[in-house]
Amino acid sequence: MSDPLLRQWELLKLIPRERKTTVKTLHGQLEALGYSVTRRTLERDLEKLSLLFPLEADTRSKPYGWRFAIHMSPIDIPGLTSSEALTLVLLETHLKILLPVAVADNLAPHFAAARQSLASFHPDVKLRDWLKKVMVVSPGQPLLPSPMDATVQRVVYEALLQGYQLTMDYLPAGSTESRHYQCVHLQGLVQYGHVIYLVTTINDHQDIRLLSLHRIQQAAILEAPLQLLADFDLQTYIDQGGLGFGEQATTIKLTAVFKNGAGNHLVDTPLSEDQQLERLDAQTLQVTASVLETPKLIWWLTSFGPDIEVQSPIDLRMYLYERHRQAAECYANNF
Repeated sequence: MSDPLLRQWELLKLIPRERKTTVKTLHGQLEALGYSVTRRTLERDLEKLSLLFPLEADTRSKPYGWRFAIHMSPIDIPGLTSSEALTLVLLETHLKILLPVAVADNLAPHFAAARQSLASFHPDVKLRDWLKKVMVVSPGQPLLPSPMDATVQRVVYEALLQGYQLTMDYLPAGSTESRHYQCVHLQGLVQYGHVIYLVTTINDHQDIRLLSLHRIQQAAILEAPLQLLADFDLQTYIDQGGLGFGEQATTIKLTAVFKNGAGNHLVDTPLSEDQQLERLDAQTLQVTASVLETPKLIWWLTSFGPDIEVQSPIDLRMYLYERHRQAAECYANNF
């Protein structure tokens, strides 16, 4: 293909915002798309386009680097429909934190255009008002998000995207001194509430470590490929209790009696596929289900206080009895 207009349009789409790219890279990408062009012609294209679009060129050394300005003004999206604008606004509101930073940067003008479109241009009031009628609420106690270093987030996400190792200084919870990790291998990333957890292995160890993104004080990419665990699958890791904040858990058969209506929500949202329910009276429910024994399970069971009695397994029953006994003793000693 040799149409200059089409070639320049594709060229604009290939120029990133989050980092600089070279003419050599752009030339290869255009060739892969079927555009036959010399590098000199490509350089002239970039020079002309920079007069019309917010392109930045780093001319301090060769090869020159090109990118869109990070803080460029929002661009209009021709023909943006109400449904497309609504989808972009919801994506920005609820999923932006999980996007690679590079992708979020590239989408920023589209997000802005979508917000402006819904607010000003589209007469479809029903779709515009949809944002006021739907909300996402955490089932637990509302918590404020931890402050996160945007530079660190950008480095970590780029390493995950490109498959590189990281070096970092990390401040563990409860510690006043940071630890230096020379080679961190990212196996995955999980958002849990307001916290982003990195599923990692460190140096040559094979055991999985969970690191909180907001506790990373500084990080840098090592241009060496990360070492992926053999047969590791993030979804399987989660399903097996890896995000239960402990080692991967074993499955137990839990039997518990929920009182005062505390277990009624389990009728609609079961604990497991094999859950069995027996209603003992209007406000009392006996539940039997296969669950993973994790610290999160303990926290959840403890949160019901006197409205739950764990019947089995017996060791879990005794463990919760001791926790409640210590809690009652703590309250009794302060009266």
